[in-house]
Amino acid sequence: MASGLRAKLNMMKSTAPAAPQRRGGGLICHVSRVPLDAAIYALPAVGLRRIGWTGPRFDIRRCLFLDTETTGLSHGAGTVAFLVGVGFADGEEFVIEQYMLREYADEPELIDRLSRRMADFDCVCTFNGKTFDMPLLEARFTMCRMRDRWRDMDNLDLLTPARRAWKLRLGSCRLANLEAEILGMPREDDLPGSEVPARFFEFLKTGDEALLDDIVDHNRQDIATLATLLIKLCEINDRPETLTDQRDQFSMGMALERQGELGPARELYRVSAIPRPAGTLAALSGERVAGMANWRLYLLCRRSQDWEGARDVLTQMLSRRQMPGSACTALAKLYEHRFRDYERALEYALKSEKYPDGEPPELLEKRVARLKRRIDEGETRHGIV
Repeated sequence: MASGLRAKLNMMKSTAPAAPQRRGGGLICHVSRVPLDAAIYALPAVGLRRIGWTGPRFDIRRCLFLDTETTGLSHGAGTVAFLVGVGFADGEEFVIEQYMLREYADEPELIDRLSRRMADFDCVCTFNGKTFDMPLLEARFTMCRMRDRWRDMDNLDLLTPARRAWKLRLGSCRLANLEAEILGMPREDDLPGSEVPARFFEFLKTGDEALLDDIVDHNRQDIATLATLLIKLCEINDRPETLTDQRDQFSMGMALERQGELGPARELYRVSAIPRPAGTLAALSGERVAGMANWRLYLLCRRSQDWEGARDVLTQMLSRRQMPGSACTALAKLYEHRFRDYERALEYALKSEKYPDGEPPELLEKRVARLKRRIDEGETRHGIV
C-alpha cells in the first residue's frame, strides 16, 4: 500500500496544474485527483470507535480531510491560515483542493470558498486539528465577519490515536515521521514545516509564486497522508493482535485499558511481556517494555482481586529480573495483607532493599518492623493492600 501511495503522490506532483501567474489579488486554487485506496470505504466500526469516533455511523463520503499552512503557531489574531487544503472521497478518486492567499486581502474569498466546501460534509478528519487548525479557522471566520458561515463539525483527529499507538517506539509522531516509519513512504525533498511561514512571507515581498510550489506540495502530501493514516489506524485498532513490535503491542494494550477494554488489553500485555531471543536487538529494546507489560498485568489482577494471578505475575517478573525492586515490594504486600504469610512477606521486603526501584528506606523500615512484630506475636489479622 505504501509503494502505491508513493506513486500516487508522484502522480499528483506531475499532474497538478501549474500555479497561475501573479495578476493582482485573488486566490490561487489547485485541484488534484488521484486513485483512492478502496479500503477507505470499509473502515471497521470497532477501529473507528477505538481511535475516537463518537459520532453516528461513519460515512467516508461525508468526511472532509483538512490541513492548514499558517503564518505562525499561535492562536493570536495575527496568525492567518494562508493555505487551506481539503480532501474528500469521490468514487474511486481522492480529490484534493487547495486554497491559497495571494495577499491578506484575499482572506474573505478563502473563507467563503472553504465554508461552501464544508457545507457539503458532516465531519472533518485532521492531524492536531482539534486543538489547532479548527479553532484557528473558527477565529478567522470571526475576524472576517463571517462567523455565521462557520459550521461546527465532528472532528476525527488522528494525532491522539497515533501517539497512543507509536509514541513509545518513535518518540516523535510528526506526520512526516509516521510516513517514513509506519507507512513506509518517506518524504523526498520536502519543505520542513518550520520553513513554511518564511517562504510565504518572502512571496508576499517578491510576488514570486514559484516560492509557493514547495508549500503546495507539502500541504498536498499532508492531506493524502491523512487518508492513508486513517486506514492504518483503523486496521491496527480493529485487529491489534496483528501488531508485531513489542512496543506497539504494549502501547495498544495501554490504549485499550484506558478505554475499559480489559480483556484485549490483558492479552496484549501478555504477548508484549514475552522475552525476545537473547542477543537480538528486539531483546535489548524490549526488556524494559516486557517489565512494564507484566506490571500492568499485575495491576489488572489486583484490580479484579485475582491475588493468585497477581502473585504469579510478580514471581515471573522476579525470575526475569523485570522491575525486581517493585516486584519484591508488591509481593511483600500480597503475602502480608492477602495471604497472611508474614515470613514470606518479610523475605520479599528485605529483598527489595537490594534494588534501586525497591521500597523507599523509611517505608521499608516500618514494614520490616511491623512484620517482625507480627511474626513474634503470631498475629493473623487480615489486612488490606
